[in-house]
Amino acid sequence: MVQLVSSTGTTTFPPIDVPINSTVPQLESLVHNLLNPDSDSDSDSDEDEVEKKKKKKKKRKVESTPYAFYLSPHVNPSGTNETPEDKELTTSLVDAIKSFNNAPPKEGSDSSSGPPIVSTERTLTVTFQPLAVYKVRPVTRCTDTMPGHTEAVLHVQYSPSGRHLASGGGDTTVRFWDTNTSLPKFTCQGHRNHVLTVSWSPCGTQFASGDKSGTLIIWDPKTGQSRWTYKAHSRWITGLSWEPMHRGASCERIATSSKDGLAKVFNVRLQRVEFTLSGHTDSVEAVKWGGEGLIYTASRDRTVKVWGAEG
Repeated sequence: MVQLVSSTGTTTFPPIDVPINSTVPQLESLVHNLLNPDSDSDSDSDEDEVEKKKKKKKKRKVESTPYAFYLSPHVNPSGTNETPEDKELTTSLVDAIKSFNNAPPKEGSDSSSGPPIVSTERTLTVTFQPLAVYKVRPVTRCTDTMPGHTEAVLHVQYSPSGRHLASGGGDTTVRFWDTNTSLPKFTCQGHRNHVLTVSWSPCGTQFASGDKSGTLIIWDPKTGQSRWTYKAHSRWITGLSWEPMHRGASCERIATSSKDGLAKVFNVRLQRVEFTLSGHTDSVEAVKWGGEGLIYTASRDRTVKVWGAEG
């Protein structure tokens, strides 16, 4: 005998005789039938047609809801005062009963035989809980392919508006793409080595790229022309991070990190280095400009350092 109880305790059905080897799908079907019993309402000529449709819609919704089931124990394990947690039914009712009764005793508990934790001679309490339905559409096709790079694409980033995409590659080019048409907008040449990292300014009016030779280039996304080219580091650039817009609305400053063990802050309007962050003993692999005036750097020397953005 099984008594089905909702997880909220608001619905309790009378005990029902079910096979001990009942599976989760079978219990699910049972709950659907109990929550939405068949009635003769459809044959009632006095019932409004709209009400019939509402009931049919409600029935379909109930029948499409998946459930999880949990078996409650009858007694505590021998020699303990702890009540074991309900056990989820993953296959069948009998498997859940066996997993309860065959579980090894906990350390320090009396391992002598006692009454079974779950007895089939008593009514079994099974709690049912509705599960959220996630309809995940499978990836069946590629929406767009944008050819252009002649070597590996090493970094891509969407513009803040999402209307454009920029990419940097091993062919030393930076390319701007229109995401609405999936067509190239500009092919920008200026780097002499692999473009390893790219970054849009928060305002979307500037774009930065860093390459394997340590060169930093600031681009104008509207024209595809470079605004500033600077040999920023002696080794390759590993990361770029603009100052957040709420800290500087003009988006003038950008931080870079490099294999040379340094991080630097540049003012792209004045086209100069503002200050250098030196303290790491190995390659600086990442740099992030925080929202509270702090710059964070992570290095291969196994440290993360926090710096004041004002030097």
